[in-house]
Formats: sequence, structure tokens, C-alpha cells
Amino acid sequence: MLTVYHTKKDFEASDCRIAVLPVGATEQHGSHLPVGTDTIFAERYAQKLAEALDAYLLPPLAISSSIEHRNAKGTVYLKSDTLALVLRDIAESLRFSGFDKLVIANFHGGNWIIKPTVRNLNRELANFRTILLYAGDVARPRYGEIFNHVHNDIHAGEMETSLMLHLHPEYVGDIKRQHDPAFAPQAFMDYFDVGDITPDGYWGFPEDATAEKGSLVLALMLEEGLKYLEEIERVAEQVKAKAAREAQE
Repeated sequence: MLTVYHTKKDFEASDCRIAVLPVGATEQHGSHLPVGTDTIFAERYAQKLAEALDAYLLPPLAISSSIEHRNAKGTVYLKSDTLALVLRDIAESLRFSGFDKLVIANFHGGNWIIKPTVRNLNRELANFRTILLYAGDVARPRYGEIFNHVHNDIHAGEMETSLMLHLHPEYVGDIKRQHDPAFAPQAFMDYFDVGDITPDGYWGFPEDATAEKGSLVLALMLEEGLKYLEEIERVAEQVKAKAAREAQE
């Protein structure tokens, strides 16, 4: 694995052609988790991916699209179109210097703009693949194996608090428990600030979090993430083989 602590000579001697970019956020996570929660998670997850892939681990993109938390002091965000342009520049620079794949390890659900950005990049950059790997999405179908709450646990809830208890318990504060919470639809973040529709800025059930659950979900995210990458490569080989057959006909 390569990191920013390696030298020009190290990169020249390596045949590494995959880069992994952690994308987090700087935004409020209720009274009990730090504003850097998503970045902390993205960095650890990307590190594990890069180790498994023997890839180049890039520094985390810690400020992203968090406009739904803008009323909370401590939140810093990019507009969605700015984030798209930043990711485009990163992909183009990696391709220019000899890489042929970028894996974006995203840990913030509000970064919806990454999906269409990746779709466009894969059509526009020849011989270069950009992959969006959102740890929450790839593992979510199996959350029921670990968590008490699969639905309405969106932000600083059981999953994220468990993960922080596993990685950095010293960063977990007292939880302002919500009694009989009435959660609005997640899509309402298109219209309201999160702080307007949740009492303490979190959306879920952090009171049910444990460090053991955090350890289990991190392993699950890595397992499912690697499966997802393998499936993309499998289909890519099929597409390549089909193109070769058609060229011979």
C-alpha cells in the first residue's frame, strides 16, 4: 500500500494502479459524536480497502456536501456542484499520472452528487474507471444481522455510534435520548435542515449502540465492499470478452 508518506522514488518503483479516496464530512452529529465522525469512519474504511487492494491511499476529503446541516455551528460544507468538480479533478490527475482506477470510499449519505459524477467520469475518461463504494449501501442489506434498528437509523444513530464506540470510544459523549421519536421521511432533508426536524441533530437510536456491533459492521462493510469491487471486475471482463468476439466477427 502506498500513502502520502511515500516518496517519488517509491511511486516510480511500484506498479500500483489503484487509488482509494476516503470521502467524509464535517457536520454536526448530535451532542454525542464529533463533527468529524464521517471523516474518521471514511479514513479507517479506506485504509482497510487500500491494504486489501495494495492501493494508493489518498488523504481524506473531509469537507463535502453537508448543506442539510448548515444551521449547526461547526458544520462546514461544499455545494454539491463544487464537490463534483473536485472529484473530477482528482480522477483526471490520477489518470494523467498513470493510475487506471479510483475507488471513492464515501461515508456521508448527503454526498448524492457523487453518483452522477461517477457515471459521467466512466464515460468521459478513457481507460480509467471510477467506482463509488458507499460502505453503508453495500452492507445495509445485512444490517439486520447486527442491529436492532435497520429503518430510521440514518445519522449518528445505532450504527454510527457503535462504529465510533469500536474505533474511538473516547469521542462518544452522553446521549440526549429521544422518547418516542417521530421521524420524518429521509427525503425531507431536501426541504429542511436536520436540526429543524430532529431534537438533538441525530436521527436514529444511539442508545442501542455497542462497541461489539461497531466491530462487526466494520468487518461486514469491508467484506461486502470487496465483493462489490470483485463483481465489477467480473462484469468488466465479460464486457471485454464480448467486445473481442465482436471485433473478430
